[in-house]
Amino acid sequence: MKKLSTAGRFIFWLAIIFTITFLVRAESGDRRASTHPQKELAVAPITIFDENGQPDVNGVPSATSTIVDVTVAPGGSFVFDPSTVNISVGDTVRWTWAGSGHSVTSGQPCQADSQYCSPNDMNCASGILSNTGTIYTHTFGRSGTYSYFCASHCFLGMTGTVNVSGGCAPSGWSAGPNLPTVLVRAVGVWFPADGNFYSMGGRTADTVGSDFQHVLRYTPSSNSWTQTGVTLPDNQMNNMACGVLAVSGTPYIYCVGGSAAGQTTATARVFFYNPATDAVTTLTAGDNWPGDAAGTILPGGFTIYNNKLYILGGFNINVASTNQIWQFDPTLAVGSKWLQRVNAPEGIMYAPTCTIGNTIYVGGASDYSGGVIDTTNSFSFNPMANTIGTIAAIPRATGETRALNFNGKMLVMGGGRTAPNPSMEVDAYNPGTNTWTMNTPVPAFTTARRNFPTDTDGTTRIWLGGGYASDGITPLNSMEIFCAAAGATATPTPTATATATATPTATRTPTATPTASPSPTVTASSTAIATATSTATRTPTATATSTAVSTATATAAATATRTPTATPTATTTPAATPTGTPGITPRPAPTPRPRPTTPPPRP
Repeated sequence: MKKLSTAGRFIFWLAIIFTITFLVRAESGDRRASTHPQKELAVAPITIFDENGQPDVNGVPSATSTIVDVTVAPGGSFVFDPSTVNISVGDTVRWTWAGSGHSVTSGQPCQADSQYCSPNDMNCASGILSNTGTIYTHTFGRSGTYSYFCASHCFLGMTGTVNVSGGCAPSGWSAGPNLPTVLVRAVGVWFPADGNFYSMGGRTADTVGSDFQHVLRYTPSSNSWTQTGVTLPDNQMNNMACGVLAVSGTPYIYCVGGSAAGQTTATARVFFYNPATDAVTTLTAGDNWPGDAAGTILPGGFTIYNNKLYILGGFNINVASTNQIWQFDPTLAVGSKWLQRVNAPEGIMYAPTCTIGNTIYVGGASDYSGGVIDTTNSFSFNPMANTIGTIAAIPRATGETRALNFNGKMLVMGGGRTAPNPSMEVDAYNPGTNTWTMNTPVPAFTTARRNFPTDTDGTTRIWLGGGYASDGITPLNSMEIFCAAAGATATPTPTATATATATPTATRTPTATPTASPSPTVTASSTAIATATSTATRTPTATATSTAVSTATATAAATATRTPTATPTATTTPAATPTGTPGITPRPAPTPRPRPTTPPPRP
């Protein structure tokens, strides 16, 4: 009887403990549900869209740059609160961590796109996690829908969306602030990670020693220019090929080639600039551009496709144009980054080039015939199939300018050397209809110019500045900004075009005997605004160990009679002795081909 009483007491207390535990958990669940009822509402927000399909906020950029707050993991949950925010162009979203072990990583769920990320927009693909108290902000400079997620809890549905509305104002072309200096032959690059427009290198005059070894940054939110503190690696800053490429999820501005004012030699070196840290790194000589093996060739047209830089053609200074096409992949090993592709149908230099969809387009190009002249040479290149295609020729001869992909159309921005050029005309090519229009959908800009930095965010804004004036001599510092206040338009669907039969020449860049060991470039560290315990990855510094010397195959009888030796002023670029002649291919007579009456141009 005593044993039975003991067993009964044990069962009784076990039941009491179970009951109390159940009631506490139920009460806790009720409390969590009642504390954040807005989370359920945030799952399916009601969004009003404008006539362009963009979320409607106020239709114009925010005049006060409003800050919108989002809480990361409130109450230990796995949500962003609110999960969807609607803002205007120029507004800032501020994320504050209420829990530890989370990230804000841009991209569709679980797929980082490296547009922005906590804690400092670097190494987005690695998904750096931050802890309670971290604050991360990002200002959105263009309209669109921006998805993001927590890299650690994306699989639990910890995602968010920022709807940015408004485009820009006023509509059309308007004057921007003057550049800090007159500038020609620089390269313009829009950097999506921070929404700023950068001008890389260039020169302030055509006289020896006028090379500009600096980076200029235009910030749309403050409508102002800043010369950054970095000094670029050498004085061969003119006529480079530059674009944004990402390595391990971190975007950089890569630049290839270039020359110094008043010189007839060119460098093949490659460097990258990190806007987040204002630091520059020069790659080893083994990654030099093989298209300049002779030491006298400048890059031709250039564009980015699938995180690769393509250089089409080139200028063998004061000799001829070239027709090689080269592909650069920053993610490959030293000595393997360059791949030669099929040749262009004719030699092209200073060629307006851009990527639309899976195709690279060229509309107009300079050529050399006793001097630099303008042509109507136009064609397409399919980097996946490695084939050349035909397109309608641009209606006017031009060169020494850029082509931009703006809402699915190729815009050829003014430029040209031979009268009536330089021009302010904007020619638009529609790949869907294989047709050209003049000054529509983007009208002509105000000041005729050539050899000027320009770029676009692709949908709403175009920036340009500097360049030679209409006399082709006077350097400018004026800036113009185009705004498409109505927002983006539909991207045309390209129609198939006939492609020429070509024999691909897919040969990897050889690595030759080392000839120099450049000093590593000094890098700078950035100060993150986050208070996270994680540490941002330092910008890598390449150690140059060898020089790649690739023999270009001559495809024409014309060869350079001079044996140039590159003489850079910085220690970062080793001198290279050419081992072959540049590839120079005869081409049909471009139209028009007036003979210049002036001395040979300064490259």
